[in-house]
Amino acid sequence: MLRFIRKFQLPILVIGGSLLMVVFLLEPVLTRLSPSTLKTKVAKLDDGTTYTRGDQMEATVALNLLKRVHPRALGPRMAGGMGLDPVSETNRELHWLMLVKQADKAGLIGEAGDGVSWINELASTEAMIQARTEAQQGLIRSAPEFNQRIAELTPQIAGIMERNARLSAGNAGGTMESVYTILAQARGVYRLLSSIQTLPVFSDLNAIHAAHETLDSVAVNAVILDSSLVSSSLPEPTEEQLQVFFDIYKAQSASDNDFQIGYTQPTRIQLGWMTLDKNIFMNAVEADRVELHKIWLQNRDQYPGDFGLERINLERKFRDEQATKMMVEADRIIRAQILAVTNALPKSNGILTLPQDWEEKRPHLENISETVVERINKQFSVSLPTPALTMIGDRWLNANDISSLPGFGSSNFRMGSRQLPAYALTQFFELDEANTTGLDVQVGLPLADPAATDAIGNRYYAVVLNVREQGPAELIADATREQVIADYKAIAGYNLLVAQIDEIKASIAGVSDLDTSLAPAIDMAMAMGSEDAITLRPSVLKNILVRRDTIDGGALTRFVDPKINTEVFRNAVLEAASDLPPLIAPEALAANPIPVAVALPSARSIAVSLVVAPRPVTSEQFFLLASSVANSARQRELTEASIDLDDPFSFVALSSRYGLVDLKKDDKEEEAEESKIESEAKAEAIEG
Repeated sequence: MLRFIRKFQLPILVIGGSLLMVVFLLEPVLTRLSPSTLKTKVAKLDDGTTYTRGDQMEATVALNLLKRVHPRALGPRMAGGMGLDPVSETNRELHWLMLVKQADKAGLIGEAGDGVSWINELASTEAMIQARTEAQQGLIRSAPEFNQRIAELTPQIAGIMERNARLSAGNAGGTMESVYTILAQARGVYRLLSSIQTLPVFSDLNAIHAAHETLDSVAVNAVILDSSLVSSSLPEPTEEQLQVFFDIYKAQSASDNDFQIGYTQPTRIQLGWMTLDKNIFMNAVEADRVELHKIWLQNRDQYPGDFGLERINLERKFRDEQATKMMVEADRIIRAQILAVTNALPKSNGILTLPQDWEEKRPHLENISETVVERINKQFSVSLPTPALTMIGDRWLNANDISSLPGFGSSNFRMGSRQLPAYALTQFFELDEANTTGLDVQVGLPLADPAATDAIGNRYYAVVLNVREQGPAELIADATREQVIADYKAIAGYNLLVAQIDEIKASIAGVSDLDTSLAPAIDMAMAMGSEDAITLRPSVLKNILVRRDTIDGGALTRFVDPKINTEVFRNAVLEAASDLPPLIAPEALAANPIPVAVALPSARSIAVSLVVAPRPVTSEQFFLLASSVANSARQRELTEASIDLDDPFSFVALSSRYGLVDLKKDDKEEEAEESKIESEAKAEAIEG
C-alpha cells in the first residue's frame, strides 16, 4: 500500500488539491444558496402580507432608534407615546409593523425629509414640557423667563436628538437617510394615532356650549402663602425627629405622596480611573533638532517657510505623533496586563464570568500604572511620570455626579460606530436583560477594551469599585442632611398654615377694598414667622382668570405661578362662584366678599383668594378660539365615549382587524400537539 502511494504520490496530490479547491470555490455559492434565517416567516395577515425575521429585525432597529432619539415614543399613549404592546418584544415589533402599514395605507408617511423636520418639532415640544416642569418647581417665575427657557432648550434638545440620530445610523442601514426614513414612519404613526381626535362633528350649539365650559372664567385676586413664611420661626429638629421624618420618606419617590417628597436613591457607584493625559505625554517627548530638520526637508510642501520659522509647527506635530505612539503602546501594555488575569475566565455572551475570589485576583490600576510608566520610559527613552490615579471610594456617585467629574465625566466609550457616555456606567447595574453593548462593566474589572476617551485625546481606564443599587436611602446623608431638614421644616410650616387656614380665610371676609383685600391674610402668615428673618412679602396675583382646565393671567398678571394652577384650587373657586349671576359687577361683590382658601400640599403652601367677578366668554373670544375649543371638546367627548372600548390602534384591535397569525406560535403548538400524540401512542403500546 505504501509502495502504491509513493508511486502515485504526485497524481494523488494533484487530484486532492483540485478537490479542495473546488470545495473552497463552491463554499460561498452553497452558502448563498442555503436558506437565510432572515427569510423565515414569523407572522402573516389576512391580506397576504407576511412578516419575516428580517422584518422583525428591522422593527427592532427602528424601535431602538426611537428609544435613543425620542424615548417618549415607546411610552404609553397617555404619556405621549405610541402605546406599543408591552406584553412581549415580538408583540411590540409586530404592533409597530402593523401601525406603519396602517399609516402608510392612509398616506400619512412622508419621505426622509419629513423625519428631518420632525426633530425640530419634537425638540420644541420637549422644551415646553421641561420648561413647565421647571416652572412647577419654582425655577421659573415669569412669562419672559418661561419663553426664554423654551428658546434656550429647543436647540439644545434638537442637537442631542440629531447627535443620537447620527450615532444610530450604523444600526439603521448605515446612512442618515435610513435614520430619517424611520423617523418619518414614526411621524406618520403619530398622525394616524391623532387622527381619531377629529372624528366627532360639532354643531354650532355644541360649540357654543363647549366654549362656555372651556372659556367661562372667574376673576380672582389670589396669593400663595408658602411654608417658608412660617418655617423661619421653627426650631431645628432634634436627631430623633429628623430620623422619624426621614424613615417615612426614605423608601418613597416624589410621586408616592401628596408632598412630593421621596428619598429613594438611583443606582450609584464608587469609581476609580487611571488617566493617560496626552499633554503630559507630549511634554515628555524630546524634540531632536536633527530629526525635526529631516522632517522639514522631507515635507517642504507642508512646511514652506524657513526651518526657524516652521520649527514650532514641526515640534508640535512631532510631539503629537510621538505622544500618540506612546499612548497606543501604553494601551497595549494595559490591555495585556488585564488580559493576563482574565484570559482563562469563561464568557457568556461576551461577558466575563468573574470568580468568587475576584477581589483577591483582580488587576489593580496602581500596579498597572507602575508597569506602564516603566516600560514606556524604557522603550521610548523618556521620563514620563506615573499616570494619575483617581479613586472615589468615600462617596456614592449617580449619573449626574459622574457627568460633572472633570475630565472623565465628559469622556465616552466608543464601540464601533456607537458611543456610550461615561455617566451611563450606572445603567449597566439596572439591566433587566443581557448586556449586549460590547462593554463589559462589572465590579473590579478595569475597562480597557475600549478605554474612555475625551475630545482632546486623553484616555481613561476606569474601574467600578462598588455598587449600591437603586432603592431606599439608608442614611440621612444619602439624601443630604440639608435637604432633609429643609423638607422637614417645609412640611412643619405647611401644617401650621393649614391649621390656621380658617382664621386666614376669615381675615379677608370683611375687606371691601379689592386692591388691599388680601393684605390681612398675608400679614397673618408673615406674623407666624420669625421677626428676625428676612422674608419677601408674597405678591398678589390680580384679576387672574380661573377656568375649568387652567388659569390665565389676564390683563394685570402676566405670569401665573404653576403652584396655584391646580385642579383643587380651580374647582374650589368655580364652586364658590357657581351661584353668582354671570354679569354681576365687581362693586356688588365687594360689599359681600367671597373668600376661598385651599391647601396645596405638593407646593407646601396654601392659596388664598377673593372672587372679583364672573367673566363669561365674549363673542370675540368665541370667534377667535372656537376652532381650538371644538377640537379639545371633540377629544374629550371621544375619550369619554370610548372609555369601555378598545383602542382601534391597539395591538389587539389591529391583530383582529388584519387577521394576524403568529406563525412561530403555531409551530410551537403543532410541536406540542405532535409530542402529545406520540406520548399517548407510547402509553397505549405499553398498556397493550
